[in-house]
Amino acid sequence: MDDLDQRLLALLTRDARASTTDLARALDVSRGTVQNRIDRLKSRRVIHRFTVELGASEEDHQISAFALIRLDASDGRVAVAALRRIDSIIDISTLSGAFDLVAEIRTSSLVRLDAILDRIRAIPDVAETQSHIRLRTAVT
Repeated sequence: MDDLDQRLLALLTRDARASTTDLARALDVSRGTVQNRIDRLKSRRVIHRFTVELGASEEDHQISAFALIRLDASDGRVAVAALRRIDSIIDISTLSGAFDLVAEIRTSSLVRLDAILDRIRAIPDVAETQSHIRLRTAVT
């Protein structure tokens, strides 16, 4: 990833809805260059998805939780692919220690959270899960 990619990602992080024309103008390159870079970053999975960040009032009505996941002896690719297909999972990270992965979940209710956790536990390579509900964000 070069300097142009990093500057493009910084702009997209601030405004994922920015048009390729506006991005090209800000980066002083052609619109086609921006589109090619975005396509390449998506194909290399540097960009996973474009998303909306909810304002505090909307976020207050959301359940945010973390699922710690211990895998069987597999390398985790199948499990991660299955986790990516669950819409309410907004982030997946690898861990050191007793658990292999942590999935951040955002959903509208405890009933939906329970169903999502059931889907995670049903993934063949998942040996154990532990869930934690976020009560509040201490540092922003």
